[in-house]
Amino acid sequence: MVWIQVWSDPNEYIRSEKITSVSYRMAKTAAGQDWIEVVAEPMGRVILQASVRAGEIPRAGPGQKSWLRLVDARARLVMREVIRIISDQEQHSKMVSLHDLVIPDFEQEVPDDLNIEIQVWNIPCHHCHKETPVVYPVGAFFGYMLEFNFLSNLPRMLAEKYPFFKKAPAKETDAGEYRNTCVHCGEPQPDWRVMESYLEITNTPSLVTEKAQITVPLTDEEKIEYRKAGITPGW
Repeated sequence: MVWIQVWSDPNEYIRSEKITSVSYRMAKTAAGQDWIEVVAEPMGRVILQASVRAGEIPRAGPGQKSWLRLVDARARLVMREVIRIISDQEQHSKMVSLHDLVIPDFEQEVPDDLNIEIQVWNIPCHHCHKETPVVYPVGAFFGYMLEFNFLSNLPRMLAEKYPFFKKAPAKETDAGEYRNTCVHCGEPQPDWRVMESYLEITNTPSLVTEKAQITVPLTDEEKIEYRKAGITPGW
């Protein structure tokens, strides 16, 4: 049996065998938007407040979903650590404050790959003005909106799936970079036009002709950046 200190009252303790489960909810605190409360059930008492170090929630767009997924994943790590401490035989008969014992290691979250959503829609070709499809990755990585060349393996994988997404010829100034190209005249579509049209379809999602998921392996360098982004407040 472990006696768990209640967060709001340092003089109140809960016997661990009375706790049937733990849950979490977002904490209302001035410390930041990425704080959670771990709640002991069925008594509904908060036994821990902790930051999951996700930074402030993005105002809108795909970044919000990425932020919420990160918070949920880290909150579950915190709860797992809470359950481990509550069940630890070495803590038997002790009166403990979880604030002093729960130290989750968020660095262990680094994945080998990322699931990226991609969307396809049509825009007028800037050269021949005929409608041509373009593809674009949706979401955020390191807290920044994804771009074609943000992840090393992403452009090649998009090109394998969509023939109109091609590498620029060696003779051109952007040689080696991938671009959406017109299916009629073959001209590359400037990235700024694709981005501009993406901002438009976020308000008119019915214009999207295809949505798909693509699993992109991370390079060793990207894993290092992912880890850095995951443990700093401004991820």
